Amino acid sequence: MGLSFLKRLFGNEAKEAGTLPPMVDAPAVEADASVSATPETAAPSPEALKSLQDFVSYVVSSLVDKPEQVTLGLAEKRDLTIIQVHCFKKDIGKIIGKSGKTITALRTLVSSAAARNRLHVTVDVMDD
Repeated sequence: MGLSFLKRLFGNEAKEAGTLPPMVDAPAVEADASVSATPETAAPSPEALKSLQDFVSYVVSSLVDKPEQVTLGLAEKRDLTIIQVHCFKKDIGKIIGKSGKTITALRTLVSSAAARNRLHVTVDVMDD
């Protein structure tokens, strides 16, 4: 289930085993004229945000002892969308991890996946 989230968020660009990356002096591939760039001021895609929320929910629920108490919220600040994680107080440390490494990794994955859709998204753990 986790792999399908990653494929959906980052695209299915997996290469076959044994294939080599293209050479630096390989001929340039022309861009498809039917693909247009999304303007920076475009509204966030609801499908992209839903996918990111589902991914965060899956990861956080897998980490905590009481997954039924995990809830997510959204907050908007200018061009930044914040996915707020609310959970049982004793589970906060499991989400943050030792020296903040777990939450940093989660933020990196979410931010990278959001960047593919020209979004700015981060994750915050809320202390209620």
